[in-house]
Amino acid sequence: MNILVFTKRVPATQEEELRIIDEGQGIDLSKVPFKVNDWDNYAVEEAVQIAEKTGGSATAISIGDAESDEVLRRAIAMGTKDGFLIETEQILHDPNARATLIFNFLKKEGTPYDAIFTGVQSEDDQFGAVGGILAAKLGLPFVSMVISIDAFESDHVIVRRELEGGLQERVRVMLPCVISIQTGINEPRYVSIMGVRKASKVERKIFKAADYQENLVSKIEAVKWVYPPKKGGATILSGELEGVCKDLLGILKEKGVYQ
Repeated sequence: MNILVFTKRVPATQEEELRIIDEGQGIDLSKVPFKVNDWDNYAVEEAVQIAEKTGGSATAISIGDAESDEVLRRAIAMGTKDGFLIETEQILHDPNARATLIFNFLKKEGTPYDAIFTGVQSEDDQFGAVGGILAAKLGLPFVSMVISIDAFESDHVIVRRELEGGLQERVRVMLPCVISIQTGINEPRYVSIMGVRKASKVERKIFKAADYQENLVSKIEAVKWVYPPKKGGATILSGELEGVCKDLLGILKEKGVYQ
């Protein structure tokens, strides 16, 4: 069972104060650390586990600049057989453009696969659409928000999807297919620095994105970066305890919290 799994290098912005530069035309990421997209970590782990169970292989693929090689090395350290980097300095905001690039790559290189895994979304742009668009271009079935893969047979896969209201949906999908993996489906294995260094000795093929530009048109572009409007500050109640309590009850009644 051959699985292609896409992994992306993203800025770790959770604890960083981002600075907009060039009058809204960009963000200063010079001092921001980068990491593997969280959803993709789970996708890689799931692909590796299935490959180990079925005797198949998992191949990690990333789109990005030369620095994206680090996410491939991490994926190999987790257990993927090898890694492909579709190298480009251009940032593709449009998920359709990214899916078109991948489609062209798979068509031109003839890379064999039984399934394609992606994370549900990426932490930086959060479109959550590449997997679905790619499946449409390939003419393959697509299943999203997968939280469990219960069976992986020669011609189909049985998965469980996360739905609203705490419900789950169990579906049977014919192979080959495209699957977007949700966080929590597994526990991604720990990867040591030594493991990543060893992975650097495993072959990683580099392809130039310029060779896969057929019908690639970005219809979505980032026009300007802006800070969200500041919200009003908290109301500070002062005075004697009895008065403060009355004021608080009045606010709660006004907000409909207390009747």
